[in-house]
Amino acid sequence: MITRLLMTSLSLAMWGTVGTVSLAQADNIPIGSATNAIGTLTIVRTDGVQQRLQGKGNVPLYEGDVLKTDGSSQALISFAEGIEVALNENTSFKLLSRWEKDKPTVRILRLKQGEVWAKTAGGPKRFEVETPVATASVKETEFNLKVQEDGQSILTVIEGIVQFGTPFGTCPIRTETISYGVRGKKCTKPAATDAKAARAWTDALHGTGK
Repeated sequence: MITRLLMTSLSLAMWGTVGTVSLAQADNIPIGSATNAIGTLTIVRTDGVQQRLQGKGNVPLYEGDVLKTDGSSQALISFAEGIEVALNENTSFKLLSRWEKDKPTVRILRLKQGEVWAKTAGGPKRFEVETPVATASVKETEFNLKVQEDGQSILTVIEGIVQFGTPFGTCPIRTETISYGVRGKKCTKPAATDAKAARAWTDALHGTGK
């Protein structure tokens, strides 16, 4: 009886060890990579270690990383699912994910400050950008989102549809329109805008600048 109990305990201990290793390995799987920086992109890992990218490269990105650019820097990153994101100057966000049963993972940028451009490729994706006052939720689109110092969020949809929501409601913002998210209010009605001008700042990162 004692021998059987010992064997059972040992077996449970072994299974527990395997499970822990598997979780640890899963945590170390990159969710994307930083591919280009004009100036310096700073990546702060969950353990506080910092890594920097200057110029072109391929720096792995992980769940929980915080990405930052200063007043003279821009950067370009991509997610494994086929989502490309550019950071303008003075931008900071955290990489997060949300898992739902029987559905693809939702990639999330928690944008604290600054400006990002994003574009999906290869079919519909599950992607969100959270700001202090609003959330932009997309599937298949290209857009630009800027957070001002007071938290006001300015969304410009270049192509496709973005669901732009605050605690007071969600608005579908369509191609070549702009909407504002303000604290304590529903997002503004979409208005026509020059969408291409909103992404002009990304030209140098993509190698299309003059």
